[in-house]
Amino acid sequence: MTGRSATMTSQRSRSGRNWGLFIVGLLVALGGFVFLFWPGASLIAITQVAGALLIVGGIFDFVAYSQDRKYGTQTGWAIVNGICCILLGLMFLVHPIVSAAVLPFLVGVFVTAYAIVSIIAAFGMRNLGSIWGFMLANGLVSLLCGIMFITMPASFVIFLGVFMIMRGVTMCVYGVTTNRSDTLFV
Repeated sequence: MTGRSATMTSQRSRSGRNWGLFIVGLLVALGGFVFLFWPGASLIAITQVAGALLIVGGIFDFVAYSQDRKYGTQTGWAIVNGICCILLGLMFLVHPIVSAAVLPFLVGVFVTAYAIVSIIAAFGMRNLGSIWGFMLANGLVSLLCGIMFITMPASFVIFLGVFMIMRGVTMCVYGVTTNRSDTLFV
C-alpha cells in the first residue's frame, strides 16, 4: 500500500463512518416507505420473496447436511428443516394470497424476538453515549411492530413499513457514528 492510500485508509477508519451501513440503512428506510404507500402489492411481493428464500434455505440445509454428515455434526433434523422450508416456500409461491395471511404471525414472532434482543443490547451499550438511545428506540418500536403484526395482521404491511423505516434510520445513524469494527449488532 502506498503512503497516501495508507493515510487515507487510516483517516477513513478514524473518521467514525461506515458509509456502506449508511447506504443499506437508507435503502431499508426507502423500502419501508414503499410498503407504506403500496401495501397490497408489497404484501404479495413479500410473500413471493419469502417463498423463494425459504426454498433456497431448504436447499442449503440439504447441501450442509450432505457436506457435514461425514463429520457427524449434522443430524436428521437438518433434512427435516430443509423439507419444511422447501414445502413452506412452495406454498408461499403457489398460494401467495393465502400465505400472506400467515406471514404477519411468522414475522411478528421474529420481530418480537429481535426487539427483545435489541432492548437488552441497548442497556449493555449505555456506556457508548447517546447511541444506546437509538438502539433502545429501535428495540421499542420493533417490539410494538412485532406485537401489532400478531394482533393486527390486516395492518401487517403498514407496521412492517414503520419497522423498516426505524431500522433504516438506526442503521444510518450507526453508519455515520461508528467505525466498521464497532457495528457488530445493529
